Amino acid sequence: MLFIPIGLGALTILFFFLGRGQGRKAYDIAVTETSDAAELESLSREVAAELGASSFASAAEVKGVVESPSPLQSEYARLACVWYRSSITREYETTEWERDSDGHRRSVTKRHTETVSSVERSMPFLVRDQSGTVEVDPEGAKLEGEKVMDRFEGSLPPEFGGPGPGGFGTLGYRIREEALTIGRRVYVLGEARDEGGRLLIQKPSGKGGRFLITTKSEEELLRSAKRGQGALMAVAALCGASALIVLALMILKVI
Repeated sequence: MLFIPIGLGALTILFFFLGRGQGRKAYDIAVTETSDAAELESLSREVAAELGASSFASAAEVKGVVESPSPLQSEYARLACVWYRSSITREYETTEWERDSDGHRRSVTKRHTETVSSVERSMPFLVRDQSGTVEVDPEGAKLEGEKVMDRFEGSLPPEFGGPGPGGFGTLGYRIREEALTIGRRVYVLGEARDEGGRLLIQKPSGKGGRFLITTKSEEELLRSAKRGQGALMAVAALCGASALIVLALMILKVI
């Protein structure tokens, strides 16, 4: 029975650290002030004049619309974008034999999914605000775009790599695509750095730095992180209290 309080204790630790992670996310977003493109460029030039090129590095938060002179085209929706993630999953059923508690065999139908295709591509892009543009290198970022396709097809059409049904038991194919499209408003939290005279927002060089690119607003992100923190901490407290109660009952030899 000792495995019960041990398991609950492990869950307490897990949910506590997940909740703390959400709290740190909310803190990082809240304490980083929004900069405009012109302000970052001016700061970079001033630091370069004082300390030399490639000396400027600072946490940065920018908001604006996505631009690119030569954008990507998303895999399935064929939209102009700077990042996309596409996937096709096959949904199918199998019939398996199991024994019930009385030892009798019975057939059971189970549903499964398997990934047929998964593609993700990104490229550097510009964020334009009221003052100008700043370049963003998305390498290493947590990217959250908008859902541009979510379809279920009984068979895989040629334009998605068909042809036809995909084998015995196939129910169909789920085709999903998420993208960061041209003209879409975006929020970026990362590190602005002077790379030999070229100002970029990219993955922070320091350990634990946050790099986030999303179509959600700052307000949405803060609300979500705070709700997540509260819920996870409440679950952690519940698991911890349950572990102590079970342990106390075991000591008293009630269970």
